[in-house]
Amino acid sequence: MIGLTRRTGDLCRLDPDHIERVEAHPDTVVHLTDGARYCVLETVDQIVARIREDRAAVIAACYVLDRGEDADPMGLGRIPVAPEAHGPAPAIPLRRS
Repeated sequence: MIGLTRRTGDLCRLDPDHIERVEAHPDTVVHLTDGARYCVLETVDQIVARIREDRAAVIAACYVLDRGEDADPMGLGRIPVAPEAHGPAPAIPLRRS
């Protein structure tokens, strides 16, 4: 989900997979696949950057889930997270009574 600011000042979050197109008239309008339209304060370039960041985060999370490693070992991303934080939790044996 990406956060945007509506013209009224309200904050909203949109699923970037549901964004069909973004138009820049005097105002920036986001068109969704279900026909909804949102008039927002952000520019088209800002919206594209947020979509790119969201998709990169999804790809990095998939990499971590698949390999159990940090997808950004050099810490070039925004939030450094230790690889251990993404690893599986320790197995705790169950006792049967």
